[in-house]
Amino acid sequence: MFKFNNFADVLEVAVRIERQGTDLYNKLSARHKSPRAKDVFSFLAAEEEKHAGVFRKMLQKAADYPPRFNYPGEYGLFIEEVASRLLDEIEKEIASLPANKENDALDIGIELEKETILFYMEIKAESKLSREEGEMLQDVIDEERLHWQKLLSLKNKLKF
Repeated sequence: MFKFNNFADVLEVAVRIERQGTDLYNKLSARHKSPRAKDVFSFLAAEEEKHAGVFRKMLQKAADYPPRFNYPGEYGLFIEEVASRLLDEIEKEIASLPANKENDALDIGIELEKETILFYMEIKAESKLSREEGEMLQDVIDEERLHWQKLLSLKNKLKF
């Protein structure tokens, strides 16, 4: 279980995860030739960017300061590691996919969202949060759940 110095750090990790998700979906959009696939992955990148904005607003409310996004020393490395750990394996899987495997890429996106939800649920269960922090973290989980549901819906509607 990851240990954070404070709740604002959890939200900063959430912002970083969303930014990395945006980059991931932009890479997928760039590598596919199908206009429909490009549109889907561009849409997903935009969704990740929207989520990052939601989390930035939560961070400003929780921390009452503008997000740092830059940490000195070992704790900065820790925050970076937490944010990138969730995406490293998924990015490797995507890099190994043939360009015409859009459904497989959607499956990876679905898995990413599920892992992110589980990560935040674990933090919520294991951390001593104030009531307000618990509610804010639940908002983060709910946002991720909505994104997961959108991905499932897209997969069911689209047949590449």
